[in-house]
Amino acid sequence: MKKSSVVLSVLLLSACSVVPEQAAKPAPVQEITEVEVKPELVPDEVVHSDNAEPIATDFGLIFIDRDMSFTGTLPCKKCPGVNYHINVYQNGKFEARREFIDRNVVELIEGSWQLDERTLHFTTQRQQMPSFQFASNQHLVMLDVAGKPIVSADNMTLTRQPTVQKIDSRLPLLGMYQLKGNEASFTDCQTGESHQIAMTQHHLPMMRSYQTNPVLNGKSVVATMTARKSPDNNQALFVDKFDQFWPGATCPNQAAPGSAQGVVWRLSSVSQIGVPQKLNIRMMFADNKLYGFSGCNNFNATYEQKDNQLKVMPVVSTRKHCADAHFYEQQFTKQLQLADRIEVNQAKLQLFKDNTMIMEFAPAVN
Repeated sequence: MKKSSVVLSVLLLSACSVVPEQAAKPAPVQEITEVEVKPELVPDEVVHSDNAEPIATDFGLIFIDRDMSFTGTLPCKKCPGVNYHINVYQNGKFEARREFIDRNVVELIEGSWQLDERTLHFTTQRQQMPSFQFASNQHLVMLDVAGKPIVSADNMTLTRQPTVQKIDSRLPLLGMYQLKGNEASFTDCQTGESHQIAMTQHHLPMMRSYQTNPVLNGKSVVATMTARKSPDNNQALFVDKFDQFWPGATCPNQAAPGSAQGVVWRLSSVSQIGVPQKLNIRMMFADNKLYGFSGCNNFNATYEQKDNQLKVMPVVSTRKHCADAHFYEQQFTKQLQLADRIEVNQAKLQLFKDNTMIMEFAPAVN
């Protein structure tokens, strides 16, 4: 009985000494850091920088607050392509160089631009310019006449250059040249614009050729050359390359309709094969003499013509070799000496052999 009482007392004392459990403290609340969602970018674009911040990356709005250069090759219906170089200036003006590959056609265009949301419109006085749409701040996509993107497998995009690039202002020209004293002038047959020619090293061979030829000296004569306008004075021309003089020739719009005489003709096709216009195969009939440039060499010959009957004597030419022009030059000189009939139809000069057309020419405008 006594032992049981002792055990009970020990149990009671143990129960009283048990420390009650404390409630668990809640974990401290951690601040949630917002994650910035970055838009997907076109390659080479940035969201914010000193250069790109004014241009919205979602392209709801585009701002042109700096000068930009866009370049690229766009498709052409009757040529391998058109090389474009467009400079868009923040003052609302633009300049462009458009070169039709293999046509020997280069256009320098200037005017003003207007931006309608993402669509860039160009206003010019002469040549027409297509509209473009900003696909990104790095790319312009050409639009059709209705202002819609063109669905095509061909490239329709011009790419922005890292820096603004100067427009290449060199042009192939055909016009009336005259030297009076040491002052040379040139009137472009295509535009009618008159220019003073700057006295440079590339002009000296042209000037000497004119001065030493009694047939030319003191007269206005058609000349072909590559030149560029002065960036400071549009009335001045800088000759880059002199081609040749064409005694007896006139500007195409002054030529008598239906006459082969007095016109500088550029070869369009030979033996039913199209000729790259960049070769500049040109010739002229004048006073029973035929002369010109055959793509690599200068040539001349005499000919006889009675009504539409034609006979060309053996061609004499220089003896340079140009790999890219060799085939066309051979075909040209061969067929020229085979021709037996000549006709001018709808401003096209056509040469025939046995009633089959073997060559066709168009009036050269540059």
